Amino acid sequence: MNKLSKILLLCLICFIAGAFTLKTGITYTVDNARVLAFEGIKPHINIQEYKTFFFDKNSIQNKNAIIKNKLKFRDREIQIFSDGKYSLLFKENTTRYFIYNKSGKLEIIVFYINNKYPKKSVAYDIYGNLSSIAISVKKDEQFVFDENKKLLAHWIGKNCYNEQGELIMTREY
Repeated sequence: MNKLSKILLLCLICFIAGAFTLKTGITYTVDNARVLAFEGIKPHINIQEYKTFFFDKNSIQNKNAIIKNKLKFRDREIQIFSDGKYSLLFKENTTRYFIYNKSGKLEIIVFYINNKYPKKSVAYDIYGNLSSIAISVKKDEQFVFDENKKLLAHWIGKNCYNEQGELIMTREY
């Protein structure tokens, strides 16, 4: 084969190979998930902007709804936790939700940063300080870090692992 034929064959192979789209997933390590999670995150928010949410004004109605397992309303959704806390997601603004204690006092505000993978949610305490960051790198994998960038949990499917890779809890969804 002469030199021109080899170059032409090589160009043809490159052209054909370039026509195929590779579909691969990205695998995240704890370290690169940590870097991605904390990119562009504010360590503090002005909590006074949310003072109308400091106490659940519908706490009695929401507690009764929880007892009756009626968790969806026209203006909000309730999610209950096993420790007695509950969250409210208001349909007027679905980029944030509020977590209340049993008494209806605000404990955490969680903000959704984006709705495409990797999805990020950031939690702030009642003083406006960063509390935790969760990053979902795909549907069934999520990393959760505290404000000091320490891994709290690594969810893979229904299983949750700690920093040492030990199974610490499971979930149903």
